[in-house]
Amino acid sequence: MINWVILPIPKIKSFKFKIFSFLLISLLTICLSFSLITIHLYALISLEEEEKIGKEVLQEVSKNLSVINDPEAIAYVNLLGDILLKKGVTFSLFKFRFYIIKDKTFNAFSVPGGYIFLNTGLFDFLESEDELAGIMAHEMSHNLARHVAKRIETIKKMQMATTAATLAAVFLGGSEAAQIVGITGTALAQTKLLAYSRMDEEEADRMGFEILTKAGFNPEAMVRTFQKLSRESSFSIELNYRYLLTHPLPPERINYLQNLSEKIFTNKKVDRYVLSQDPVYFKRLRKRIIVYGEEPSDLILTLKIRLSAEKDPWTKYQLALALMQGRFFVEAEKYLKEVLTELPRKPYFELDLAELYYQKGDYEKAKAILTELNFSGGGIARILDLKRKYLLAKVLSEIGDLKESYSLFKELEEEGLIKEDPYFYYYFGLLCARLESLGESHFYFAKFYENKGDLKTAKYHYKKSLSLLKKDSKMYLEAKEKVEDDEKK
Repeated sequence: MINWVILPIPKIKSFKFKIFSFLLISLLTICLSFSLITIHLYALISLEEEEKIGKEVLQEVSKNLSVINDPEAIAYVNLLGDILLKKGVTFSLFKFRFYIIKDKTFNAFSVPGGYIFLNTGLFDFLESEDELAGIMAHEMSHNLARHVAKRIETIKKMQMATTAATLAAVFLGGSEAAQIVGITGTALAQTKLLAYSRMDEEEADRMGFEILTKAGFNPEAMVRTFQKLSRESSFSIELNYRYLLTHPLPPERINYLQNLSEKIFTNKKVDRYVLSQDPVYFKRLRKRIIVYGEEPSDLILTLKIRLSAEKDPWTKYQLALALMQGRFFVEAEKYLKEVLTELPRKPYFELDLAELYYQKGDYEKAKAILTELNFSGGGIARILDLKRKYLLAKVLSEIGDLKESYSLFKELEEEGLIKEDPYFYYYFGLLCARLESLGESHFYFAKFYENKGDLKTAKYHYKKSLSLLKKDSKMYLEAKEKVEDDEKK
């Protein structure tokens, strides 16, 4: 503890003395601030520990829950996060990665190391890209301010162990999640210590609002989302809005954000759609993700009842997707072709038809559409072309054009937008096996199992790849590092 002694300052009228006093006080203030920052950072767990914890939580979630593997959805949320980071954040210690979990409840959470998870239930509630960006910016802010890291450090000082399963249970919400990831009642008792404080939430509000605004989105969208959430009942929160169990939302927070928004943003009714530049595209993607969050058999029945009452083309679109998920391809094709004439004429609906033909096994029809489609430029065109290439690569593999398929898989790997999708590596591993490139095949299967949280099987495949790959290759060196890191644990 520092004891400050305040001495009386003699009244000296010299201008030079006043300048000297001002500079001295400024220097002391800077030194004190630096000292406090240094102490604050020193007290926290290291960045390496944060990355390790984040990766372990990802593996826990991947192992026990269903993570959405749609390449288009994965690329979209990660590109949206990239815009928020590059345009809205001055400096970041983390590289953010975004995942979508199959869960109908409204929830989003971040864990140390820049790992952020979004439930499919979010997309049933959010109505624009700006609203989604607001939730993502808020979660990024918790990470940038290292709120969870501080909580973990507090628990460590109490000599309590915090596992990845405990963290997953806390942020997934409640005892049901605890059962899913298999943690004990003693571990679950730590959840109150890990929950965000009111100060944490206010700091994340300020930072998230700034990120959202600087990135070019409508900050009113964040206010709008919180206002809608605040109207939910306590029963509804427990059942469907678990986000509020870890993110308390008193009225003062909403009022504060509302005042900020009114000061800096005059046209608050207009959302910006910075990434997609297309409300129809966002609505389509949103409808797709909602379908992924439901069981096909239940959803098909619900949508057919809804469609009989109201002939809405978007309901018909979701029904076509649900039928595809349930592998009722003939009926799905019928509804999807009708949708193409009823919804705005956009090329991404043709991409959906190509996907249906691929899943149906009608590879020539799928290939004809995919080779005809052309998406060029940035933003959603980049996402759609990535999906086109991925589908075409799988189609070419099925019809025996293995070398062309391999070239497309390599292009996609280098682009890096769908590296969070484990099934990309699964299909690539299968292709390499068919090409008798067994070292590469084992390497990609290792990445598949690693992303799925099965580290034992991943290690087996990494070890197998080491005996088959060239020792000076990039792939060999990565596999060697993975095996060595695992053996150090």
